[in-house]
Amino acid sequence: MKKPLIIAIDGPSASGKGTLAKMLAAHFNLPYLNTGALYRLLALRVIEQKIDQENVEELVKNISEKDLENEKLFSEDVGAVASAIAKNPKIRAALFDFQRNFAQSKKGAVLDGRDTTTVICPDADYKFFVTADVEIRAKRRFNQLKTTAYEEILAQLKKRDENDLNRQDAPLKIASDAHIINNENLSIEEGFQKILKIINA
Repeated sequence: MKKPLIIAIDGPSASGKGTLAKMLAAHFNLPYLNTGALYRLLALRVIEQKIDQENVEELVKNISEKDLENEKLFSEDVGAVASAIAKNPKIRAALFDFQRNFAQSKKGAVLDGRDTTTVICPDADYKFFVTADVEIRAKRRFNQLKTTAYEEILAQLKKRDENDLNRQDAPLKIASDAHIINNENLSIEEGFQKILKIINA
């Protein structure tokens, strides 16, 4: 029986890590989890259902993988709230088991998010930190959304970077054994091939 393969991908918001993670999951036929979508789902519940973020039990109940595919999750407004509630240690603790259990599937898994390589999957077979300059990330997000002004997206990404880097619990940082992928000048396919080459080496 083949050993489970766990691939963890970290990096700042809009760095392209999600796209690369989905491609790797499809390539290796592995389950995929966008851990950031969990926080976005809770943020959407805060916005739409007016659930107090301190009511952690109510916020995190009945999470299904289908919930994580809701297109509303990926708006900048939801992202801003998600970045704020991700600072809450009770919320992080409540989602920790969900993420760890997902990573322990029999085949393995691909997970991407802000602390997957350092906290959720510190023993992953392969760890990658995908990054790009914040202005390049903002341009890419602007081209993707087309509904929000570039300046607004840039300001939101800078704020989110600040939140992620400076939060007390599981801040964004590069794992000592992670491969850094700077994809500022790489196409999606080039970034994918670069990661694949490391895994297949």
